[in-house]
Amino acid sequence: MALAFIAIVVLVIALSVSSSPTTGYDVSYPQCSGSDPSNPLFGIVGVNGGLADRANPCISGELQWAGDAPGQKRPTQPPVSLYIDTGNPGGHHVADWPRAGTAPAYGSCNGLLTDSCSYIYGEERAANSYRLVAALDPIAAKAAPWWLDVELMSSWAGTYRLNIAALQGFIAGLHKAGTTGPIGIYSTSAQWKDITGLTALRTQTAFDGQVPDWVAGTEATLAQARQNCTSGGFTGVTPTLAQYRIGARDADLRCTGTP
Repeated sequence: MALAFIAIVVLVIALSVSSSPTTGYDVSYPQCSGSDPSNPLFGIVGVNGGLADRANPCISGELQWAGDAPGQKRPTQPPVSLYIDTGNPGGHHVADWPRAGTAPAYGSCNGLLTDSCSYIYGEERAANSYRLVAALDPIAAKAAPWWLDVELMSSWAGTYRLNIAALQGFIAGLHKAGTTGPIGIYSTSAQWKDITGLTALRTQTAFDGQVPDWVAGTEATLAQARQNCTSGGFTGVTPTLAQYRIGARDADLRCTGTP
């Protein structure tokens, strides 16, 4: 009987260990039609539906999915992180382009495609994204890490300065709305340079300090993600996260070189 009991205990422990989550994932509106990854280590949830002025229709369920994850202890990665779509579509005459207001360091917005209006556009879109999350999970909205999705598929202005102003506005908008967690950039070195013209060193100057980065890699392998953790940084700091692909899912590796 004692031997049988010990065997049962060992089996339970083995099953518990084998079922422990080991992989983080990011999800957003493209995953609305399918099921979220089971047993995630952590989750990164997209707030928008492809554009900065659209909401992810599945955000409520995806926030709950990520909230059930345990997170990672070493290095620390919380259960829930958030990311928002960015851009600078001022030349496309979008309905939510600002008509007035004042931006720090840029002055008054006159409704045209200017540095000031670009900044205010980012500020307002970020605040709206914050409110979308705060209505469902105010703790996550305030404390979770936020990431700005900076990719060429979005609409961008024709000059680096305008795009930098918009991204500065996105960061300011999240801070003003109430977030206390870190705010970083999701992109690649090539896309970041094409959109902002910034090198890793100049990024820190443009954004008044170190900005975390999450290296995009929707076609990368786990081995490539590990390499990106050490050599893929584009904001002048060691990457925090590196994305890779598992089948049809976007997985994420928490880099070990950051606190």
